[in-house]
Amino acid sequence: MEGRVYNKRKIDCIMEEFGLTRVPYYPELNVVNRDNVNNDCSSLVLSVLLFWHSKDKYVRFNARCHTHLLARNLRVSPEAVKEALEYLASIKILIKEEEVITTQSEDPDKRTKLNEFYDLDFHSLHEYLKTRDIIIPVKVLRLASDDYFDFYSYISPRRLPVVQGLLGMVKGEKYDTAALNACAIICGICRESEYEDFSYKALAPGWRMLAQPPATAYDVVQRYQREGERSVDIDLMDGSFFMPDGDYFGTEKHKIWHSGKTTEPRILAAALYLCFTAVDEDVEFYSDLNMDELKAAFELLYRFTSLKGRIGDYYYHYRDVHGERLKEEQEKYKAILDSLDSLETFEF
Repeated sequence: MEGRVYNKRKIDCIMEEFGLTRVPYYPELNVVNRDNVNNDCSSLVLSVLLFWHSKDKYVRFNARCHTHLLARNLRVSPEAVKEALEYLASIKILIKEEEVITTQSEDPDKRTKLNEFYDLDFHSLHEYLKTRDIIIPVKVLRLASDDYFDFYSYISPRRLPVVQGLLGMVKGEKYDTAALNACAIICGICRESEYEDFSYKALAPGWRMLAQPPATAYDVVQRYQREGERSVDIDLMDGSFFMPDGDYFGTEKHKIWHSGKTTEPRILAAALYLCFTAVDEDVEFYSDLNMDELKAAFELLYRFTSLKGRIGDYYYHYRDVHGERLKEEQEKYKAILDSLDSLETFEF
């Protein structure tokens, strides 16, 4: 391309045609390669799927649509990619699901097509690597698409930020309801004397000044309901909470990173996220906090709004909770919800 100017579309076409794209590669995954297979590309295929699935929760690899493109980018044959996918599925690192679809094609041979979807099982990958003396926690594997993954993979997960968030969108009237309840929480902790110390440790100084009496939830929520500014944004002492109206801002991923050690900002952030799950069943809460740690967030939400936060399957999936631990966590969740009815609540 020397001496010529190519526009982005032209370059994209060239890259697509010749496979000149950035291919993620994780040397830790070399352990999946088989000694009895010449030029085994299993680690290359798995590297791509690890990057892809850690970048977006909603993607699935469809062998019918993506095999040839992946083969071209890896400079291997489509047959080698297919064989690697089957092998990775056989050792349970990938989850395979088949789906037959019917088309309107006039050609009888093309009326039915087989979709073969492959999903990465982060827990199984973690367990497989552990058998090879490579200890990379699921939380770290989920950060594989981050440019700092090489750094993350060599440090203890305890030194990583605590992450919490929501998947999905809350729109329109449901957003208005959740925003008002979020304001009830931040104004409530600034108003009630028993939460005074908590509020100073949880809320950034400027936001505490905004939410303290005589301000009410109805006063503060107005800033989140203005045309073009429909998003709840609150600065905490450790991290910033941001949740927009899905009708105005289309993102489905929302999260907060806590880099400090104090628990109050984590509890407040969790309560604010749970506030949105309480009004909309289409959003999913996730958190690095276990159920014992989240109990205070459920109580905070209930005392100032009379709402019970909701936790779904994705929370347990994100935390890689299985078997007996899963049953224990689910029982604790139910016990927390049952215990809320006995708490004193505040009016706003």
